[in-house]
Amino acid sequence: MSDVDAVKESLIEFFEEMLANKKKFKKKLYEEAIEDARKKHAGMINMMVGCFEECAQEDRPQLVEELADVIPEYAYGKMQSVKKLSRESYAMDYNLNMAAFVVPILNYNRNEYCVAVTKRMVELWNQRKVNSLKLSHSTYEEIAGGFERKLCYITTAVCRSQGKPDDCYELRAFRDFRDGYLMRSGDGRRLVEEYYDIAPGIVMLINMEKHPDKTYEGIYEKHLMPCLRFIEEGRRNDCRNRYMTMVRELEEKYLES
Repeated sequence: MSDVDAVKESLIEFFEEMLANKKKFKKKLYEEAIEDARKKHAGMINMMVGCFEECAQEDRPQLVEELADVIPEYAYGKMQSVKKLSRESYAMDYNLNMAAFVVPILNYNRNEYCVAVTKRMVELWNQRKVNSLKLSHSTYEEIAGGFERKLCYITTAVCRSQGKPDDCYELRAFRDFRDGYLMRSGDGRRLVEEYYDIAPGIVMLINMEKHPDKTYEGIYEKHLMPCLRFIEEGRRNDCRNRYMTMVRELEEKYLES
């Protein structure tokens, strides 16, 4: 078996193994999961880089194409064997796997060949239409930074989808509710931390949908508008309960399906 063939085989094994990391896409677990996987698969990545270094300059674009299509082709074939009723769940698992683990780990060291492969891999994934979701290129730093900055949370994503600024009425109301009510009790602080732990994964998957704005509009009407009314009426406990219902429903749909 040539080194190129060995890399191809390893890429498929890598994709399958990373699928088991779905529940580790949380702030407290993500860094360790990435580091463990990166160390375990360093040999494959080094072998892939070696294949490019040993390849003639003019043949490298073709090698990028060849390696980049391994996982998209494999995943597409698997999706065709999935029953239609289960495809939405598989689509979420596959795209979260690619965006949060496969692509960021392969391009983690910023090697020019690895970056070229992952960028083309994302393009081929979308061109093949592996599923109904759209995949975007991602890096570990971008995702980890989102966890730390707490930018990728649901209310912000909803308001941004509506073209509202970061200091709009809704966001100011919910931030005041968080800081002035939830963060003043132990249970409230735990809820906030749990929320920040899972919200980035939910937002990432919603943004992959064909019509994310439609999903955000539904969240706004079903959950955020009632929460806002509760805040305005001073019914803070009702707001908390409704907001957590929203988070649980979205977690079940996007992260536990």
